Amino acid sequence: MAAGTSIVLVAVLGAGLAVPALAQAHAFGALTYQFPLPLWLYVTAGAVAVAASVPAAALADDRIGARVGANIHRPGRGWLSSALRGLAALLVVECIVFGIAGAQEFTANPSTILVWVDFWVGLGLISALLGPVWDVVNPLRAVGSLIDRVNDPPLAYPHRLGRWPAVGMLLVFGWLELAWPGGAVPSDLALVMLVYLVVQVIGMTLVGSRPWLAHAELFTVLSRTLGRASPLEWDVTGGDLDWVDAPAAERRIRWRGFVSGAWRDPPLGAGDAAFVVVLLAIVLYDGFGETRRYVTFAQWVYHTLGSSLSGTELRTLTMAACVGGIAAVFTIVMLLLGLREGGVSAAAARYAPTLVPIAAVYFAAHYLLYLVTYCQLTPKVILDPMHTDWVPDYAIWTSFPAGLAWALQIGLIVSGHVVAIFAAHHVAPRRLERPRRSAVWAQAPMIALMIVYTAVGLWILGQTYNAA
Repeated sequence: MAAGTSIVLVAVLGAGLAVPALAQAHAFGALTYQFPLPLWLYVTAGAVAVAASVPAAALADDRIGARVGANIHRPGRGWLSSALRGLAALLVVECIVFGIAGAQEFTANPSTILVWVDFWVGLGLISALLGPVWDVVNPLRAVGSLIDRVNDPPLAYPHRLGRWPAVGMLLVFGWLELAWPGGAVPSDLALVMLVYLVVQVIGMTLVGSRPWLAHAELFTVLSRTLGRASPLEWDVTGGDLDWVDAPAAERRIRWRGFVSGAWRDPPLGAGDAAFVVVLLAIVLYDGFGETRRYVTFAQWVYHTLGSSLSGTELRTLTMAACVGGIAAVFTIVMLLLGLREGGVSAAAARYAPTLVPIAAVYFAAHYLLYLVTYCQLTPKVILDPMHTDWVPDYAIWTSFPAGLAWALQIGLIVSGHVVAIFAAHHVAPRRLERPRRSAVWAQAPMIALMIVYTAVGLWILGQTYNAA
């Protein structure tokens, strides 16, 4: 009943908002139109839809994800993976060379389009749908294999360090995208790429390619993290090798549904929970930075402090406040859960994977139209990186039905939180042998956190689109 209520609420909201609002999007900006419903109404309805799924999760959790489908991957000789890595390596070289030598315009240079649109957004969305695809196409794996053949790593990767290096790189990457003006300058971005590659080579040389890529290479960790939300399970039948390094006969890709990745994938280690929280915070801040509320806030700051604070400094501080605030709230919830469930670290390792579907749907809801718009420039910038116009300019389709797009986004956000509710109830300890109703109350802090995330995400979406 509760699951049905959630679906009905989402359908009603989508239908009510998609019909009257069919404004066109700007070519390189956000869709803007006036909501036919009050902002508070749809935010409240979305939060209620998530809350209404709690009873259904309590009744159905033991049956979700209990079985997986048959193997749908046929092992091959690896030529496709090698070809994809070669293509990726060529595109990286093109981004660096023509990022420096090409036209210094965001929409005319391969570095900005391929990095911020096709790579950052496209990789996240594809990983959430299909699994850790970056393992297959990452050209750094080929470089790492060569390094391992000729080099004996002088150091062992510290187990306690976990994936904290990837957390630091994610913060830096988020700052480059959201606060640093040079992130939109092709030559600056190309130099950042070059520095990143040098850091990766040094890391693989010091500790070996496998541990470094698994713990410190940002996009490997990003792809594997969002891959937890995928309905496809990438599994190895024997040993502890990564999927891409395992013998072909031991690889499996199986259908597992949209929920079970939270508990079927390997347990989280040091830094993993922080990576999930930071990713969620960065996407939320990115959405908030496009709202009129942020513009009003920035104007107030400039009016109060005068010219003593630059736009970069303001965005850096507000991004830090957003990441710190969300991390603090998550920590408080984990403290409350840890009182009953084995401590803060155990609670974080158990429940952080249930936030991955939320991060994935925020990622999709916020970046989907951005990807659809800008990726149309990909063939142009790849084939004509110097912008000589030997490839003629062509019009970009931007006639998105605004109401339909927004209905899709609200459906993604609400459904992602409902999935997270089911996952959170499933990973809760069963050894306590408490009645189901008591178990729900025991998870109340996590449920409340997800409902708050729903309201905040919908409020940000509403602020972005209700700007007319």
